Amino acid sequence: MRKYPGIPELLEAYMEEKGTEDRWVTVQELRDHFSLTRYQSNTVSAFLRRLRLGPFGRFPFIVARIEQRDGKNPSDPKQSRYLLKRWVHYSALRKRTVLPDKT
Repeated sequence: MRKYPGIPELLEAYMEEKGTEDRWVTVQELRDHFSLTRYQSNTVSAFLRRLRLGPFGRFPFIVARIEQRDGKNPSDPKQSRYLLKRWVHYSALRKRTVLPDKT
């Protein structure tokens, strides 16, 4: 978790505040909401792209999809939006098989 200090907690707080299991977010939206610096928003972007590969530790969300949106003008940078979804850890939900004693 050293690579993304505070970012998982920040995103989790944002999702809880919005009260939703899944939501499209942009880095600019998070930057404005939390008053992040440009450097911090680059870290948020890297973390969201990392979540596209799968879960991160005990963080309860994954990125299910990333979409690129063009700017209003051709010279505007492209903006990515990320679909954050709550990740259910199924192995914790499985029943454990208990073997009977052989006595």
